[in-house]
Amino acid sequence: MACGLSYNGRWKGNRNRIFFFVFIYSFFRGSLSAFAAQAGLYDTLVIKARNGDYQPILNWLRDAQEQRPLSEREIADWIEISAWAGHDGDIVALWRRAEGPSLPDHTKLVVARAYRNLKQWQQALALFRQAGADHSSDEGVRSQYLMTLADARSFKEALAQGADFARRSGSARAYLTLSYIQDAAGQREDAWQSATRAYSLDPRSREVGFAYLDANAENRIVAGELVVAAHLPLGSARQRQIELAQGAEYVRIGLIPPPTEKNRFVLADRTLAYYQDLLRRYGKDPAAKADLRVARVDRLGALLARYRMRELTDEYEALQVVGPLPAYARNWAATAYLYLRQPVKAAAIWKQIIDLSDREAVNLYFTALVESRQLREAKALVAVLEKSVPYQTAIYGLPTRQDNDQWLDVQQMRVTLQQNENRLSRAQSLAEHLAGTASTNQELAVDLADVYTERGWPRKAEDILKRAEYLDPSNIGLESQQGVDALDLQDWRNATLLTRDVVGREPENETVRRLARALSVHEMMELDIEGDKGISSNSPVTGAHDFDLRTLLYSMPLHYNWRVFAGVGYNNSHFEEGTGTDRVQILGVEYRNRNNWISLEGDHHAYGHGNAFGGVLSGWHDFDDHWRLGGSLERLGAHVPLRALRNNVTGSTGALYVLWRENEKRQVRLDFADSRFSDGNNRQEYNLLAQQRIFSSARWLLDFTPSISSSHNTARNTFYYNPHQDLAILPAITAEEILYRRYEMQWSQTFEIGEGVYVERGYPTKAITSFSYGQNFQFDDTLAFGATVIWDKRPYDGERQRNLAISFNLNYRF
Repeated sequence: MACGLSYNGRWKGNRNRIFFFVFIYSFFRGSLSAFAAQAGLYDTLVIKARNGDYQPILNWLRDAQEQRPLSEREIADWIEISAWAGHDGDIVALWRRAEGPSLPDHTKLVVARAYRNLKQWQQALALFRQAGADHSSDEGVRSQYLMTLADARSFKEALAQGADFARRSGSARAYLTLSYIQDAAGQREDAWQSATRAYSLDPRSREVGFAYLDANAENRIVAGELVVAAHLPLGSARQRQIELAQGAEYVRIGLIPPPTEKNRFVLADRTLAYYQDLLRRYGKDPAAKADLRVARVDRLGALLARYRMRELTDEYEALQVVGPLPAYARNWAATAYLYLRQPVKAAAIWKQIIDLSDREAVNLYFTALVESRQLREAKALVAVLEKSVPYQTAIYGLPTRQDNDQWLDVQQMRVTLQQNENRLSRAQSLAEHLAGTASTNQELAVDLADVYTERGWPRKAEDILKRAEYLDPSNIGLESQQGVDALDLQDWRNATLLTRDVVGREPENETVRRLARALSVHEMMELDIEGDKGISSNSPVTGAHDFDLRTLLYSMPLHYNWRVFAGVGYNNSHFEEGTGTDRVQILGVEYRNRNNWISLEGDHHAYGHGNAFGGVLSGWHDFDDHWRLGGSLERLGAHVPLRALRNNVTGSTGALYVLWRENEKRQVRLDFADSRFSDGNNRQEYNLLAQQRIFSSARWLLDFTPSISSSHNTARNTFYYNPHQDLAILPAITAEEILYRRYEMQWSQTFEIGEGVYVERGYPTKAITSFSYGQNFQFDDTLAFGATVIWDKRPYDGERQRNLAISFNLNYRF
């Protein structure tokens, strides 16, 4: 029994222990199952977060935090996943609640980045340093730390460490970091160089590519951006932005004077083709409407570079309808209008947008004002520039000063103004001073030659241009002015060669176009008509109701120097003894070369006494720019009056004249003619004409034009007016007013009034009074005509008789 009790007691004790262990086992088994289930759910939620579904795990962690304290791992995960979700504020809040220093360095780096994103630079730097980022071997971590230093404006430290980082690492990321620091410090050029270095090391990296594009944009550098963008996933808007920037760069380069004449339009043509593709693609995309307008505006510059001026102005006007254009585009349009000879439109645009520091635009604006005859505005512009543009400018970093090119532009404007105000002597003085003090400036020599040509000194201009050749003999401006000068000198062959050369090189150049036009006009046929019609007269010289007409048609130049011509003449008047009429058929040849002019014509006359043949040989020779000797031999020429022919009196004349011309202000001409008439009369005529400029301005020219004439006849009582000896002294004032002028088009009126005396042997001395008024029109360089009404009252054989007539002329080239 003792044994049984003992056994039962032991069994009962062991049973209790078994129940205890079974309970413990059951409890822990359930807990482990629950823990394993929760661990599996947690891992699943983390995996979802890694795939971008952040909210489930964040909700789970937030709920778990309310039920129990979270482990450091869970806090670290929460911070990491919040970083994935971009919840920087939540990260900072977690960090502040979670006794952060015990968290791993990786988590501290995440929190530092969150502080950086929130622009709390000092907190970010403190955490970066706690995590050892300032000495980390991880380039990504070190890069973030250095960029944060730059964000905190610790530029000196950041630049030093960034440069050391780039030098030691030599990686694309290191140079990209240095670029970021340099850009933050305001060193944009250095930042671009570092970004360029990073791109050269890793051109396939998207991060590097985007940073390189940003650096280019900061420095307005677009070269090669299209190549970079081709390897990046850019949005359509950014892609268009880069394409437009590249197109604008093409335009800027295309507007720079080309290094060679032959290839001057290669880039312009490529640019236009580039924009053609952009316009085609953007036109199909509704979202690109604004970019399409930008492309159309920038394309104006390419049209300007290609000298497609008419297309430029048409496009400009179409764009203006939609809305105003930027100043640079309006500047291009103004340049095109000026090139198309619409200076009023050009000047109006520049008046609104002109920047006096833009040298090229100011020069063009001045040209537009001058060519539109807004001389007062041009003069005001020059006055403003003279006050604001110094003779020399300081060079940064150097003790010396540099001559200011714009100051020289202003002086050239003064020369141009004085030329257009007909103050050529002042223009000459200033141009000579400028050319003399800048002997290596070819443009000034060309300007001086232009003044000499305008003053009537083509040989002096030629000498200046010849001496300027040593600087650049093939200069377009020089050759063009030499061509103009050659035309004035009647050096047709040289003018043709020069024109062909410059037209072959730069036909679109404005000075070249003007020279080519002048030569083209010279090579045209020419129709010349001149005549007189008596309105009211009782003069014994001209008769009553007289009418004179002479029409000549010249051929085109033959072998440079020759022209043939043909024409008709008609003279008719009423005299006391009857009507006189002379019908003339003219055929001749003309020879013109340097310094010489010769004309030989044969005439057939029908004046009521059978057919008669006459002719005229005339010519002149220039010794220099001042002296000319001319003369003629005539048979039935202009010195034989119609009244003599009416009475079957013919004659021949030999004439000679000497002309001295100082300049456009002063000249003197002395004529002598000896006529032998068939009735035995021998007439000698002397004539002295002079001209002295009294006043000149842009609109008015006023000259003193005295004349002295005398004649002597050997026969008396002839059928025609034939004073034995006479002398006429007639001082006169001649005025010309320019009513309108635009390029070759000009409308002017002239006044002349004279009061003198007439002395005839055997008769009392009496007064001569004369007055004339004329209108002259020149529509272009091919058509000009005019008419002048003449009234005078002078004595004939002691009796003063009046004469009212009108003279007219027309010259047309075709």
